[in-house]
Amino acid sequence: MDLHRISRRLLTSRRLRGMSGRGRLRVVVFFPLLCFAAALLFAGEALLYQLRSERVTGTVIESYEWHGETIFDRGTINYEPVFAYEVNGDSTRGSVGSGHSSFNLDLGDTAPIRVIPGERGNVRMDTWVGMWFVPLVLAGFGVAALAVALLVWALLNWIFWRKEPS
Repeated sequence: MDLHRISRRLLTSRRLRGMSGRGRLRVVVFFPLLCFAAALLFAGEALLYQLRSERVTGTVIESYEWHGETIFDRGTINYEPVFAYEVNGDSTRGSVGSGHSSFNLDLGDTAPIRVIPGERGNVRMDTWVGMWFVPLVLAGFGVAALAVALLVWALLNWIFWRKEPS
């Protein structure tokens, strides 16, 4: 695989030279906007969950752990605690449903959790990681993608589409 030849073909492609401003704008804006839209949806869902749920204290009765397998958590241990809690006089148990390295709690520890009354089994840790981590990561991806896309767009604009002085 000759990277020099591939990059030369890409840079001299008619599609790049003939691309309209609207097409360039789509390339630059689409992925970051998609990330921002996903972050907004997840933040809205977290806000709705926070508004509908009650804060209770849960006691850890079980804890699962496993080694991270993705590029983001490789080399760390993720923990998924199972809590016993009481809402409106009903005693029940629930899990956070996903693991994170910051959820490392010993059996018998108590922690603030959020639970929707009437729903069983699904709770969230009442911490910023438990509630807002995913929207913040998606927004961070959007900011990074927008910065890279704007830099690439500016370079391509300067190289290929600058006006020759007449």
